[in-house]
Amino acid sequence: MKNGMPLVSVIMAAYNEQERLKDTIESILNQTFTDFEFIIVNDGSTDKTQEILDYYAKKDERVRIIVNEKNMGLTKSLNRGLENAIGKCIARIDAGDIAHPNRLERQIKFLEENKEVYILGTYGYWINKNKEIIGSCKFPTHPSDIKKNLFGFVSVAVHPSLLIRGELFEKVGLYNTACSTSMEYDLYMRTIKNGFAIANIPEFLIYILRDDKGISINRIKTEFRNQFKIRVKYLPHFFNLRNLIYTIASVVFILIPSTLLKKFVDIRINLSGRNQLPKEV
Repeated sequence: MKNGMPLVSVIMAAYNEQERLKDTIESILNQTFTDFEFIIVNDGSTDKTQEILDYYAKKDERVRIIVNEKNMGLTKSLNRGLENAIGKCIARIDAGDIAHPNRLERQIKFLEENKEVYILGTYGYWINKNKEIIGSCKFPTHPSDIKKNLFGFVSVAVHPSLLIRGELFEKVGLYNTACSTSMEYDLYMRTIKNGFAIANIPEFLIYILRDDKGISINRIKTEFRNQFKIRVKYLPHFFNLRNLIYTIASVVFILIPSTLLKKFVDIRINLSGRNQLPKEV
């Protein structure tokens, strides 16, 4: 840290995540890029989450803990982290996910070389609780392609992989607390609406935990409902026939039976055979 001011603030929220914290925290602390603070918001956990966080805070001075007295949900917890962040850039990760050791280094280098980009994501692998790779997700890389596909049914970036210029939140606001899920999708809309670019590095730099807790049908339904509301909200600004069709068609995913919806989601995240994580992770 230069003069006590880190270049990056990594932000994560945790609610009863005692089983999944260790790998995530250590994947950040072991980054090849070291000029960061790691803000972890304990969102009213009732298990041993706080004990684990206290251990790492004593072990590494870069770890900063914020405690919510009661459970506030992901969106509000992330905003608490943002309000306390002092880094010039904001990195995201979720409990259970694992960052590639070179993730921050490669993202910082990209932002330094591409001043027009304000949000930067990466490709990602899906992993199970045994840390086996079970699928992958790729996204458009160029800002123009991301803007073109903003209303599509496949996300233009994966939230826990993001590195965001801190000044973006000053220009477009924090996460929308009306969104219990898909808060990043609303942020993408506001970012592009205000003329700022989003890009992705075509490298697999994040390993995203996929389990029943994170992808329940009820959660998926909620995400599709929230995404529909977001599309409707921003359609007037991004209006064209393609985006209108996507907005209307998104109603279908709210109404279709749960079994069909799960199959669609499995296809969308490109599930494949099981493979072990690379040795360096």
